[in-house]
Amino acid sequence: MPSEPSPCFPGPPALGRGVIIAPNNRPPRSFEAVPRYRLDDEVLTQPAPLTTVLHHHWLRREPVVIELAVDPKQLRAPQVETRAPYLVGDAHTFHLDRLRFLTWANNYDLRAGDPVWWHGVLARRHAGAGPSSTGDIRLPDGRDALVDGGPRGPITPGPITPEPVAGRSRPARDADLPPLVHRESVGLRRLTVSGDAPPADELAPDQLAAVAHRAGPARIIAPAGSGKTRVLTARLRHLLRERRVEPELVTAVAYNTRAAAEMRARTGELGASIRTLHSLGLWIVRRHERREVITERDQRSILDGLIRVGRVPNQDPFAPYLEALAEVRLGLRDPFEVETRRGDVDGFSEVFDRYREQLALRRVLDFDEQIFRAVELLLTEPQLRREVQQVGTHLLVDEFQDLTPAFLLLVRLVAGPPMQVFAVGDDDQTIYRYAGASPDFLVRFDRWFPGAEHHALEVNYRCPAPVVQAAVTLLSHNRERVPKTIRVPANVPGTEATLTPTTGPAVTP
Repeated sequence: MPSEPSPCFPGPPALGRGVIIAPNNRPPRSFEAVPRYRLDDEVLTQPAPLTTVLHHHWLRREPVVIELAVDPKQLRAPQVETRAPYLVGDAHTFHLDRLRFLTWANNYDLRAGDPVWWHGVLARRHAGAGPSSTGDIRLPDGRDALVDGGPRGPITPGPITPEPVAGRSRPARDADLPPLVHRESVGLRRLTVSGDAPPADELAPDQLAAVAHRAGPARIIAPAGSGKTRVLTARLRHLLRERRVEPELVTAVAYNTRAAAEMRARTGELGASIRTLHSLGLWIVRRHERREVITERDQRSILDGLIRVGRVPNQDPFAPYLEALAEVRLGLRDPFEVETRRGDVDGFSEVFDRYREQLALRRVLDFDEQIFRAVELLLTEPQLRREVQQVGTHLLVDEFQDLTPAFLLLVRLVAGPPMQVFAVGDDDQTIYRYAGASPDFLVRFDRWFPGAEHHALEVNYRCPAPVVQAAVTLLSHNRERVPKTIRVPANVPGTEATLTPTTGPAVTP
C-alpha cells in the first residue's frame, strides 16, 4: 500500500504534531513560527543536546520543524555498548535511539512534499483500519479517528488550523477531539481507542493528583503511612481500566516478593505484569539464554575454587568477597577500585572475571547476577532491548529511594526513549546504601528522567499526631532530601494542631 497524504494536516493543535522536512526546504505556513532544528552529521556525533530539547517539546506537545539532513538509516543503526556496566554508569543513555524516537514519534513526514502521517499508514497496513477523508483512519465501527504520537494520556481539545491538502481542507475548529488511537496500540497492531476518564478509585486529593498524572515521567514522594502502595496499585488500575493501555505495555516493579504479592492481590483481575527487580532481570536474561538460579551456598562453592584464604576460627573467609561482588554488580564500582579500597579481598579484580566465567560455564545466575547480566544484555543486544522496552513502555517502580546504581540503570534501559516512569518512594527511608543505593536518585529524579512532574503525598494515615510530629522533627536533620509537608487526617481527634512542613537542610531537584 503506498503512503498517502494526511487529510487532516496539520491536525488539532492540542496534539502538538510537528513536521519533518528535507534539507533547506521551507515548512508550511502554519509552521513558520515554531522552533526549527537541523538534524545533520554534526548532531549525530553529539546527539544529546538536540535529544534533550526535542524530548521536552514532545512531552509538552509543542510542534517543531525538523530539517532531516541525514539518511534516516543512520538513525536506525543499532546502538551497542560493549563496556562493562560498571564502566558505563547509571546515567548511560542511548542518545541515537532517543533521537530516532523523538524525530518520528509525533511529526508528519513532508520530505516528499505531501504530508504523510506514518502512524496512520501503519494502522491501515497492519491493524485493519480503513482510509478516512477527515481523520487519520477509519475504525471498524465506522468512526473516523486520529492516531496520536505524543505522550499517552488525556488531551485538552483545541482549534484546528485550516491547511489545504490535495484539494481538501478541515474546518477551523472542532468542539471535541475525535476518537484517538495511540501509536503504541498501532505498534501492537491494534486499534484500541484511548480513554480519558478520571481514576475510578476513591482517593484522597493528594493521592488522586498522583494517580491521575497525565503523561511522561513522574516522581511521587510518599512518606511512611501516606498510602504509597494504594497509589501505586491505583495508578496501575487507572492505566489499564480508564486509559485502556494494553497490559503488554505496562510493568510494575516492586522491591521484594512480599510487595509484589500484595500488588498482585490488589490488581490480579487486570492481568498486569508485576515483578521484582530481580525477577525482571531473570526474565530478560532468559529471553536470551537459559540459566538457572543458584543459592549463596553455591556461590561459596564457586569462590572456594577460585581463592586461597587462611581459615580463621569464627570468621567467614568468603563474606568479604561476596560483599565485593555486590559492590561491583549492584553499586557499579570498578573491581580494581573495590579491591584497593577494601583491603580484605586480595586478587578480587581477577577473581571477579573468573567468577562470572564460572557462572556462564555452568549456565547459572546468582541473585545479583540476575541484575548485572540483564543490564549487560540490554547494553549489547539491540533487538532484545527493543523487545524488553515494549513491556516497559509504562513502567511503575516502587521504593525508588532504595535503587542501587545497577537497579537504576536497569530501569532506565527498560523504560527506553519515552522514559514513562512512575516512581514512588520516600527519600527519608533509604536502607540499602551498602550496595550504592542513594536517595539522590529520587531527590534529583529529573537528572535521570528529564521533564518529570512531581507529586507529593502529605497525609500520614498510620500514626497519631505526636508520633508524626516527632518523626518530622527527626527527619528534618537529613541532609539529602526533598522538602516536604507531613500532616495527619483533619477528622482524627486530637489533631487540631496540624503538623508544619519539615525544615532544615534540603536538596531541591
